[in-house]
Amino acid sequence: MVRTCQFLLTVHFFKVKFINMIRTKIFQFTNFFPWVAGILLFGFVIILLTSLTPDNKRYRNKTGNSYNPKSTLYQDTTSIPLHKTLPPSGKLIKGKPVGKNWINLKASMNNWNMDQKYWKLEKGILHGEYPGGELHNYGWTKNTYKNFELNVLIRMTGREANSGVCIRIQPINADKAPGYQVDMGPGYWGCLWEEGRGGMIQSFPKELAKKVVKDKDWNHYYIIARGHHIQAWLNEVKTIDTIHAAGFESGAIGFQLCHGDKETIIDVSALYLRDLH
Repeated sequence: MVRTCQFLLTVHFFKVKFINMIRTKIFQFTNFFPWVAGILLFGFVIILLTSLTPDNKRYRNKTGNSYNPKSTLYQDTTSIPLHKTLPPSGKLIKGKPVGKNWINLKASMNNWNMDQKYWKLEKGILHGEYPGGELHNYGWTKNTYKNFELNVLIRMTGREANSGVCIRIQPINADKAPGYQVDMGPGYWGCLWEEGRGGMIQSFPKELAKKVVKDKDWNHYYIIARGHHIQAWLNEVKTIDTIHAAGFESGAIGFQLCHGDKETIIDVSALYLRDLH
């Protein structure tokens, strides 16, 4: 009888001890679980946000083009078909854009900062002519713009000519104008350059540019700048589509006459801007 009681007491002791141990573990787990759940939830949110962030590495072009304009690596650019994907708002009819609320930026030279030694406005054509040399020469609007569409019809001639349609620039003087250039020139047509800052932001292969550009003739650029997202079409072919978070969000519109051992002559017959709200 005594042994039976001792056995029952021993069983009861270990039973109580086991139950207490289980309770302790459950209590520890329930205290630890919110931390684990919080960490897992935080990690999930970070992954989700990263997957949705449209930066230069993750953003994908959806224009229907057979090439990716964000990449400079093209194995066979000569055989890539080019698709004309110009939006309806970018069309020009007899040198004028379709739709309402377009502003003619070259209505008067009074709206521009320009050295009249190199720039003039005659019969509605903005003409720039520059012999090169040590310094650049820029002309730019007195007003600044943030989000907009821009239609440009431009012809470039000269010797080794180089220029660019400048957007969101913040000029220091006629030689230094930091900001974006939708570029023009051998090896630069269709590229997005950031003068005085990031350099080449997005390139467009010169082999493809040869198929698109009308040499020493009129070429059409249609540009959309909204936030940090910059897009551009050259003669209806999309060549720029990038989100560049480090760039200026506002600035003047203008043109560059490039320095160096070259002569650059540009004529602008259409220059229309429409604000995007």
